[in-house]
Amino acid sequence: KEHRLSIRDQSVHLVPIIVVLFGRSMISIRTFWFVGAVVCCELLSHAALVTALANGFTTNTNPIMDLFAKITGDSSSSKGELVAPTSEMLESTHLLILPGFGNAMNDYTMDDSLVPVLRSRGWGEDNISVLPVERGDWLKVFLRGCFDIKFWQSDAAPTRAAFRWYLEKVASEVKIIKDRCGDDTKIVLVGHSAGGWLARASIGYGTTEVYPERKEFDSAVQVDKKDIFGIVTLGAPNLPPPEGLMDMTRGALRITNELFPAAFHLPNGLFYLTVGGLAVTGEEQVRTTPFERTSVTGFAFNSYEAVCGNGSATGDGVVPIESSHLDDAIQLTLDNCFHSINALDKWYGSDLFIDKWHSLMLDELDARM
Repeated sequence: KEHRLSIRDQSVHLVPIIVVLFGRSMISIRTFWFVGAVVCCELLSHAALVTALANGFTTNTNPIMDLFAKITGDSSSSKGELVAPTSEMLESTHLLILPGFGNAMNDYTMDDSLVPVLRSRGWGEDNISVLPVERGDWLKVFLRGCFDIKFWQSDAAPTRAAFRWYLEKVASEVKIIKDRCGDDTKIVLVGHSAGGWLARASIGYGTTEVYPERKEFDSAVQVDKKDIFGIVTLGAPNLPPPEGLMDMTRGALRITNELFPAAFHLPNGLFYLTVGGLAVTGEEQVRTTPFERTSVTGFAFNSYEAVCGNGSATGDGVVPIESSHLDDAIQLTLDNCFHSINALDKWYGSDLFIDKWHSLMLDELDARM
């Protein structure tokens, strides 16, 4: 069975070089020029990535993810025994899914995606919610960031204009969950792609002493760590690119790692589970014509090079494995697991792989009951 999102569901994605780093990679030439007119030329001048992404995309198909979906092979991470949450977990735990860059809420609630698969593992409808993000919301990163001098200096903390709206949504949703489910409820933040490092930023900025720009809690972005059981990151670029490479987050990821390194709140009782995939080894693509489609390995090469500086690394097709894990976190690496929801039966939230990390999450919850 093929799973492919329509162009309506894909809708407007953002600048191609950012999509390389953070999310699904459907983009049309028309969308490319529209968004390119909005953002600064500095971001569009990263020639290798622009060329790799601009060529070979049409308005009705996603050739990169079509190729991802066609790759087959033996997997060492086959579906394991189902493990369901206990009644105590169902009474006291809520899973809040944080979408990745360019993704929207409905990407995780559609048939066979993350929410239905979690429901099939025993979680109730009232135990799961997805941060209410629409695809167009991601334009705020540029439309708001472009007026911030720190954004152009690649020194913009996540609390500044470009990503602040996301942290505000997380804080607001946590309050809504607590009001609806009660004070005894605690939350697991499940962050896909950029949602992973933004989850870490959300928890970190609830701590006054490491928030240098303010002397008091910033109630708009504050997430009290006492309300959180832990963080699960799925294919997140948890580490910033090496010095000298363009930081696609304009400093936000680097500052998150400087202020809240590794499993920062582990001493406070929170658990950190980082999950990465080994599906594609990057290989630089030499095109024979300007219209040649980007190959899976060529796409991965450009993405890995932007994320960690090594295009020949191996990862989930978007994020290299060396950028996926955090020191002191529980680290899980899945063979043949892809980054994108477009490969719906082979990504982190699929039936094939979910039990691997879900069982580890349940173990951590059980230890905290």
